Amino acid sequence: MRQVDKYLQLTLAYFEMPDITNPAQLGSVREDAVISWVGRFGLSSKTVVQQLLCINREAVNKLINRMKRKGLLHVHQTFGNTDQGFIVLTSEGFRRAEFILQQELHLKSDVSRINERNLVHDLSIQLVVINLIRDNKIDGLITERELALCLEQRKNDERLVDGIVRLAGTMTNVAIEMETSNSKNKGNGELRKRILDKYHQQLHLKDGLYSQVYMYSHRQRFLTQVEKTHQRIFTTSKFGFTNQQVDILKNNIKFKAHECSHIYELMFNYGRKLTFETNAPEINTKGYLEKLDELTALAESSLDTVLQLRLDGFKDAGVVLGILHTD
Repeated sequence: MRQVDKYLQLTLAYFEMPDITNPAQLGSVREDAVISWVGRFGLSSKTVVQQLLCINREAVNKLINRMKRKGLLHVHQTFGNTDQGFIVLTSEGFRRAEFILQQELHLKSDVSRINERNLVHDLSIQLVVINLIRDNKIDGLITERELALCLEQRKNDERLVDGIVRLAGTMTNVAIEMETSNSKNKGNGELRKRILDKYHQQLHLKDGLYSQVYMYSHRQRFLTQVEKTHQRIFTTSKFGFTNQQVDILKNNIKFKAHECSHIYELMFNYGRKLTFETNAPEINTKGYLEKLDELTALAESSLDTVLQLRLDGFKDAGVVLGILHTD
């Protein structure tokens, strides 16, 4: 697909920090890296930026504050991640990102469309991609947001995955999938069967969108449960997988458990220190509950689907923070 290739051919050099000693030049390079990154993924966070640039938290804060003063980005507060905030570009930031990448980004500054329920999931994918770039494992990338722009049904297209990377020095495209919950493994296996059908549709084609699938999670047991569910589906006659289909899926779906602790520590550990001196911000329980009441009232009065999604995500964040409790 020509549009997919267009994104895969975008250089990743912006995310590799050169050895520069001049503070002004270094600051400009870091700004371009952040703008390019957020432009491609649609949003990010300070923790991701810290990993991307390999700098300490104090330097990240100074960089983000400087870019805010320049009108290049916004930081929106949320209870949906350990940073309690996420980064998006402003209109000026969009234009600069498009200039740097020489690519139309089709971005909007309407943060109400961001589903905070998926925030940690989306940021976890970014951590995985950073490590792949840093280890020189890939030389091409298309984000989920970019892939949706290439597909006919956009976000509802059954071919959509969490991202696609191109292995360095090859023409091999690999789908990236992130499992941050165990919900897809529950029930009778029908949901996971549909996901396997989606993978097989691409894996058995010579010109499919990808020829392998890498599966990641913050919990090794989630990956183990996915693998067990796959095996149960393969050996259950009602699902109808042939031996050839099973071989294709088994040989090309890879479980990447080595990233679990890294993802957990940065995305799910609310007790981690953001710097060597300062603990993570104290959770504002009162502020959370007040915001919850406000969002609940808005969702009930407007019956707006987007507001309901934000409310669901906000409640999920409350459970993670230990403020709310599931039944």
